[in-house]
Amino acid sequence: MTNECPKCHTENTSDSQFCKKCATPLPFDVAITEAFTKTLETPAKELTTGFTFAKRYKIIEELGRGGMGVVYKAVDAKLNVP
Repeated sequence: MTNECPKCHTENTSDSQFCKKCATPLPFDVAITEAFTKTLETPAKELTTGFTFAKRYKIIEELGRGGMGVVYKAVDAKLNVP
């Protein structure tokens, strides 16, 4: 399978990212990138004050929350340090 350059119309191999003649970025097949995406699952429950996470970290308080997740203050039970 080949990939035609949109600028100079040179045929390139299907795995090429740039045209071999003019170095124009080549369009990629959307179906290929979809195979590499993964939907992450939401955790079953929120961590609460006093909860021990991973048998090691005791949750002290929630520090912040946003689109990418939640940040907690915790104490390392093995090292006994925050």
